[in-house]
Amino acid sequence: MTRSGSLAYYLAAWICGCFFLALAVWAHAAAAGHASLLGLSGASTLLTVYFFSLIFGFLDALLGAFVLRRIAIAAHFRRAWQWALAGAALAPLEIFALARWGDAMKWKPGAIPTAGMFFVLAPMIVEREATWLAAPAGALAAMVLYSIHKAFGAKPDDAPAAAAPGPSPSSR
Repeated sequence: MTRSGSLAYYLAAWICGCFFLALAVWAHAAAAGHASLLGLSGASTLLTVYFFSLIFGFLDALLGAFVLRRIAIAAHFRRAWQWALAGAALAPLEIFALARWGDAMKWKPGAIPTAGMFFVLAPMIVEREATWLAAPAGALAAMVLYSIHKAFGAKPDDAPAAAAPGPSPSSR
């Protein structure tokens, strides 16, 4: 584990972020009465949607978490609600931008998938359902990421320990 908790941070972004968005898409599709996926119903549909979101949302989740952390550090966010608002704003923007990129790609039947397809496929599917679904999912994921960032961040007791007087290792 790194000192800043990057492994836990990005793993949570992937696992939790994909789950929250899959749950939102699944609930919206069920409420709208859309045809069930692959003839499945209920929890099996949710698990199927989540499985595919883990595969096709991996790179998107990492990108969103990276940008969110950079924005939060630059803006000196200290509260969970600040992270939640940033996540709620950032997630739909990311979905919209990546879906536009996917629409601009030259899709050919039988073509070998490129790495770019893994960036754009999940956002294109979410956009077809409803782009606004990314806002609550992004807010929930941002709150989880805030907790992880805060848990691994610099502690107030860390600074005095580093500056404590005592013999230096070179003076022994």
